[in-house]
Amino acid sequence: MIVVTPTRARRPSSAQLDRARSAALGALEDSAAVENLRLFYDRDSNYAGRSFLAVGPVEYDSITAADLYATSLLGISVGPRAGRQLLQGGTHRNDALKALRMVPAETDLADADDTVLDAAENLHLHLKNALGGNKWVAASKLCARKRPRLFPVRDSLVTRALLGVGQDRRVDWLVYQHLITDADVRRQLEKVTQESAIRESDLHDPPLRILDVVLWMHVKTTG
Repeated sequence: MIVVTPTRARRPSSAQLDRARSAALGALEDSAAVENLRLFYDRDSNYAGRSFLAVGPVEYDSITAADLYATSLLGISVGPRAGRQLLQGGTHRNDALKALRMVPAETDLADADDTVLDAAENLHLHLKNALGGNKWVAASKLCARKRPRLFPVRDSLVTRALLGVGQDRRVDWLVYQHLITDADVRRQLEKVTQESAIRESDLHDPPLRILDVVLWMHVKTTG
């Protein structure tokens, strides 16, 4: 049985918020941020770029082989058993689709309240259960493919090493919510995006996704 703990019982501390904000601004203000973003979206590079969200079919209320392929572009391997459970019917797929359809497709993390985050956590837990084992990163990336305006990718390189959280998904989401609503972070994110001059079609990726990219590339390239 999947049990969701209410958001109000799991909040980031002011120290966590301050550290994450400082780290995010440091990555956004790095002189390499513009070139890193440009490289990630370069269609001749081997980075996922726009393909993560654009490779089709894109079906917001279903889970398809294209979703698993898109997730693989971020370094995730979905095994045969998990693939069957998510694609070929049965309890896991039925539960995951029911949970997915409870999460609004057009809600931004910036606007998400406790009710939306409860639904988001329910989806994350069902996907994690279907993927098997402690696949919190895989579940996060699949969630980000299905609801990119709401879910950050939340991998260990960024969430743990850079932002200093990563122990509780609800705390992490609220940290990202703090970042994406911070005026200085948004201003710098817009500046980096504009200066990168990436293709207009790639700019359809929501700000949360582009922030993810900047932070991940910062950690990846600075080692």
